[in-house]
Amino acid sequence: MIRALHKRVHQLWLHLLHEHTEPSRMAAAVFLGCVVGCTPLFGLHLWVCVALAWLFRLNQIVVYAAANISIPPLAPFIGFAAVQLGERLLHGRWMALELAEFTWQNAPSLAAAFFVDWLVGGTLLGAAVGLVAGALTWGALSARRARRRLQDDPAHAAIVAASARYRGLRNQFRVYAHMKYRMDPCYRAIAALVPPGAFTVDLGTGLGMLPVLLGQLGAGRRALGVEWDAPKAEAARRVASELPGVDIVEADVREFEPPACDVISLVDVLHYYDAPAQRTLLARCRAALGPGGRLLIREGDRDRRGGARLTRFIERASTRLGWNRGPSVQFRAGADLRVDLESLGFSVRTAEVAGTLHPGNLLLIADLPPAAQPADEQGPAPSSDSATGAPAPPLAATPA
Repeated sequence: MIRALHKRVHQLWLHLLHEHTEPSRMAAAVFLGCVVGCTPLFGLHLWVCVALAWLFRLNQIVVYAAANISIPPLAPFIGFAAVQLGERLLHGRWMALELAEFTWQNAPSLAAAFFVDWLVGGTLLGAAVGLVAGALTWGALSARRARRRLQDDPAHAAIVAASARYRGLRNQFRVYAHMKYRMDPCYRAIAALVPPGAFTVDLGTGLGMLPVLLGQLGAGRRALGVEWDAPKAEAARRVASELPGVDIVEADVREFEPPACDVISLVDVLHYYDAPAQRTLLARCRAALGPGGRLLIREGDRDRRGGARLTRFIERASTRLGWNRGPSVQFRAGADLRVDLESLGFSVRTAEVAGTLHPGNLLLIADLPPAAQPADEQGPAPSSDSATGAPAPPLAATPA
C-alpha cells in the first residue's frame, strides 16, 4: 500500500516536473510566478499558481517556484516597493508611513487602501521583474537545447575536434581558428556538400581549416590545401600532419595546377584578383574536375547592401593589416560569377552562408553534369552522407 502510494506520488511529481518545458512556456511560467509572488495574496500563492498554471497550460512547479520571490528576506522590500508604486499610480503621491495616522477606527480603511496599493503596485512590479527573469530563462533554456542538439550532430563533433587541433599554434592562429569554426557557418555547409570518399582541393586554404575538418569527418574523404602565405601554410601543415589523407602545400593559386579531383573549394579567395584572373582560375578549376565534379565558391556579393559593405570593410582591413595577403580586394556581383561558371558548363545554385563574421556572403554551388551511362549499366541511386545528411553527387574518377 505504502509502496504503491509512493510510486504514484513519484510519477505525479515527474509528470509535473517535465510538463510544458518548452523554453517559451518556461519563460511564461517564470513571468507568471513573479507576478503572483509580488502580490499580497499570502497564504493563497500556491493555489493561485496552480490554478493559473493549469489555465494557461504552464509548468505548475516552475510557476510556484518563481512565486517564492517573496521569501521572508525579500518580502519587506517587495511589499514596500509595491505599496509605494501602487500609491503613486492610483493617487499620484508617495505613501507617508506614519504611525500617528493609525487608529483602531481607521484601521480597516487603511488596511484596504494598503492592500489595493500593494495589489496594483505588486502586479506591475512583478511584471517588470518577470519580464527580465522570463527573458533570462528563455535565453538559458534555448541555449541549452541548442547545445544538446549540436552534441548529437556528427558535424558539430567534427568541428569541435578540428578546432582542438589548433591549440598548439601561436595565439593569433589559435584564436582565429577557434573563432572561425564557431562563428562562420561556411565550413559546416561546405563539409555537408563533400560526400564520403571524395578528394577535395581547397585553394587559398589559409590555416587549412576546411581540409582539417574534412579529414576529421573521415569516411574516406581526402583533402589538399593550397596556401601561398608561408607562416599559414606551415601552421596548417602542422595541424594536418596527424590526419591521414590531408596534405598542405605552399603555392600561389594563380599558378598552381590542381590535380584531378572531385571537389574544389574557393573560400574568400576570388575577390583578391581582378575579373580576368578570376576567369583564368575558374577555367583551371574546371579542367581539374571530371564529370559530376563540384566547385564550391564562397564570396561576397557586390550587389548586396548592408552586410556586404561590412564584409568588404573586414576584408580590406585584414589585407591592410597584413593578415591576408592579396594584391587588392575586388568584389564582383554574384550574377557575374554565375555567368562565368555557366559558360564553363556548370549548373549553379546558391546557398546562404552569411554568418556573424561575413554577413554579405553567399555560397555558389557549381556542379558539372555526370558522365552518361547506358541504361543497363546504371547503378543504384547515390547514397547520402551519414555524417552530414548531404546527398552525394556523382564523383569524378580520381587517382588513388
